[in-house]
Amino acid sequence: KGTLTVTDREEKYEITVEANSGEKTYDGTALTVSGFKTLSFVVEGQTYTVSGLTAEKIGTNVSDSGEVVVTGTAVVTDANGNDVTKQFDVTTVNGMLTIKPVAIELTANSASKKYDGTELKDGGYKITNGAFVGEEGLASVTVVGSQTLVGSSDNEITGYELKEGTLAENYTITTEKGTLTVTDREEKYEITVE
Repeated sequence: KGTLTVTDREEKYEITVEANSGEKTYDGTALTVSGFKTLSFVVEGQTYTVSGLTAEKIGTNVSDSGEVVVTGTAVVTDANGNDVTKQFDVTTVNGMLTIKPVAIELTANSASKKYDGTELKDGGYKITNGAFVGEEGLASVTVVGSQTLVGSSDNEITGYELKEGTLAENYTITTEKGTLTVTDREEKYEITVE
């Protein structure tokens, strides 16, 4: 009889197992990222399957963003279910879970009036881009500006406070100025100096 002998490979087959990644804009609900891009590999015409690894991460807030870490010990089997792990160098690559903040733009109100000797003010504002999630939002917004004489000046948001339970990390808030304008009177005041 002859003998058929298969020896271990000196140079191992190299395969890379990469965890899935996922991202979304903050919406108050959890994002779960799990699993792998593939666990099946074709090497020199033969199909091999990797098992024994796990990867999962759950995140809701922006601060939950981070790597989806691969854990466990890789086991490689051939198409017949034989354990051939010794013939492979398995490299793992972590995935990434990303929660992006919601972009919110606040714009101070603009207002105008004819000159009447009093200050023109408007402490209002509008959300001109984006939206807060659910009941989250702003508790207060400070708008500063005044115009008394004929002309124009800025109406500016100088600060704001978020409602309780609204995390600043989940929102990127920018502000835009409004304009306060006082115009000449069409009907002039009439006074008589005697």
